[in-house]
Amino acid sequence: MEIKVLSEQQLKDLYDSHPVVTKNYLVITPVVKKVYALIRDRVYMRTTGTFMYAAPRVGKTTCAKATQQLLQAEYPRIYVMRFSAEPSRQKSALLIDILAADKLSVPKVPRYKDLQRQLLIHVQSSLATREGNQFVLIADEMQNLSEENLIDLATIHNRLDTLCIKMTTIGFAQPEIMDRHTALLATNQKFLIARFLSEPIPFNGCTTIEDLREILDAYDLTLRYPEDCDYTYTRFFLPLAFDSGFRLSRNADMIWQKLIMAAQGLAGDSIPMEHLSRTVESLLVFGAQSDGRNFTLTPKAIDDAVAASNLHYFSGLLSS
Repeated sequence: MEIKVLSEQQLKDLYDSHPVVTKNYLVITPVVKKVYALIRDRVYMRTTGTFMYAAPRVGKTTCAKATQQLLQAEYPRIYVMRFSAEPSRQKSALLIDILAADKLSVPKVPRYKDLQRQLLIHVQSSLATREGNQFVLIADEMQNLSEENLIDLATIHNRLDTLCIKMTTIGFAQPEIMDRHTALLATNQKFLIARFLSEPIPFNGCTTIEDLREILDAYDLTLRYPEDCDYTYTRFFLPLAFDSGFRLSRNADMIWQKLIMAAQGLAGDSIPMEHLSRTVESLLVFGAQSDGRNFTLTPKAIDDAVAASNLHYFSGLLSS
């Protein structure tokens, strides 16, 4: 495919729609790669379920989105749905959330049995078009699922099994999910633990400078906008600096030290991905105002970007 080169005016016209500005893009981080390697094995072996857990803002939702995209690309005969669980006392709420996440219409006065039938038919027909027999349900914020919700999911597993469809549930949750695990043990609901919660896998953010350097490399070399143009994210915002050899990844040491200092209240050297992403976005957006062939990242510019990410406040909040 021929790569286009845009004029300066065309780049200016695209600025407001750039993914860095709209906050609508996906970085396949080293952690996402590690998590996906675990998940794909469970999906390939058709296990009933597993879940990841971590503190807020580490990147669970991003990983859930990436997992859906990667599974769909690698296993086109598998049907994958992803939804975000919300706490609710209504029995039909879980099924409504799942159906709505796939943009399916729901009756104004939903009946539980009708919703269950609608989901089963939707999964069955979607797999028929793929000539497959495996369904993967990704549940973000899984800690919000009640014991009754898990029983409902087990019922869907069983109903699909009678249709010769195997179902795997992949959960992404906050640490409170372990309280659900304990509560299920107390009520002797071991079948639900075996079905969904038997394999807790801790999930981290950016944990090493090597991870950070690989993430910055994505902005420098891999992520492009527009996709058919020769402009990586770094080059889009800093074209003169980029063409003169500037790369974010070459500043990884200084950026890492500033992030670690701001994250002192967090357990271990793990930088939440949300704050890391906001830091890099600030470096690009505000750095664009000083673009030039002699452009460099100053300690103050990095301090300002880290401060704009609100990492220091967040780490203090968690530590308190």
